[in-house]
Amino acid sequence: MVKKVSGLTISLVIAVIAFILSYIHPTFDALAISIILGMLFSNILEDRNFLNDGINIAIKIFLPVGIALYGTQLSIRDIDPAMTPLVFLTFISMFSLVYFIAKWFGLRKNIRILLATGMSICGASAIAIVSPLIESDSEETSISLIVVMIYGLFGMIAYPIFANFFDVGVKEFTFITGTTLPMIGQIKVAASAYGTESIAIALKYKLLRMSFLIFLVTLTVFLSRKKDRRIYIPWFIVVFVLLAITVNIFKLGWLSDISAPISRFSLATALAAIGLSVDFESITEEGIKPLIIVVLSIIIILTAQFLLFYLI
Repeated sequence: MVKKVSGLTISLVIAVIAFILSYIHPTFDALAISIILGMLFSNILEDRNFLNDGINIAIKIFLPVGIALYGTQLSIRDIDPAMTPLVFLTFISMFSLVYFIAKWFGLRKNIRILLATGMSICGASAIAIVSPLIESDSEETSISLIVVMIYGLFGMIAYPIFANFFDVGVKEFTFITGTTLPMIGQIKVAASAYGTESIAIALKYKLLRMSFLIFLVTLTVFLSRKKDRRIYIPWFIVVFVLLAITVNIFKLGWLSDISAPISRFSLATALAAIGLSVDFESITEEGIKPLIIVVLSIIIILTAQFLLFYLI
């Protein structure tokens, strides 16, 4: 019995720690911290096989719950429709660039999909949601999440510096920040360089990006399908889509407020469990290729955005 609950208990403890840290500073993403702490803990153990049963329980319970409830966070009721075309163009360009450059570099299909998902939508949350749909293993999920987090932390610091150097305007900077940085906390910190009002505008772009997750779920399932298999849609994705539609039709802000921390804690617990099952050696096999791919993609996207702003 102890063996069965050890992995589950440790996953829950790590999620609690990650959740507490996430409230200290906006750059501390609970999901990213969870998987990293899980990896660090498991890799200091000589024998971690006793964790396996509990890890499987944590993933089976908390990952579906976290994904299903995340649908309530995809509200676009307050978004200006005029924003949609350019934001969608950036989203689809980012996904396509990361995916096809990664294919050119010879990365595994699941890593290509997860990297493209994390960079184009909402970082760790999107990776956590898509990973079970494409049946990615713990190493593929970990590699993708860590690379996206590293870029986000770098971009959070570099964006204001480059914006100041190139004398980028507030409107342009909020658009760039809101459409290309992967995680909300990173967007808040980067956009704060231009004042509190710019944070609100950048987050609106980010919120609109997050709404594309419904479309992306369908796309990733299609890309990952095997020729000899039918497309299978899990129950939690059905609930995820239904909740997303519901909160956008009806005024259910209270539902979003209640389910948000439950969803994030559930995903944090699941990612902690995934981290506990990861071997450091296995995630270093890809080297720095995933990070190079992300950087190349971002350079192309940012260059295109600057040219567009110049022409406008």
